[in-house]
Amino acid sequence: MKQAREEVLALAQAIFGESRLQSVVAVLDEYGAERHEREVDRVKLAILRISAGDMDKLSYWVRIAKVDYRDVLAAEETGPLSPEDGAKLQAKSKNVVDRWGKK
Repeated sequence: MKQAREEVLALAQAIFGESRLQSVVAVLDEYGAERHEREVDRVKLAILRISAGDMDKLSYWVRIAKVDYRDVLAAEETGPLSPEDGAKLQAKSKNVVDRWGKK
């Protein structure tokens, strides 16, 4: 556990720099404060990677993780979607939702 925390701190410093480390850690530590928040270090590492050194993105992804941490892990794995790919996925999702109510 301690090793994972050290990895989070090292990556935070590498991405955001020493001068912003304390602020970054304060934002990151909002995730994992609740008992139901799972895979804390793995999620924090993913948040750091997808935030790409942007504090606004860091805060955004922490908020997303607090709702459903799997969204963060999926975003890290898939990377950013093109507008076309996003539209295709939304259309597929809408189709599934529309079919739920029909027999």
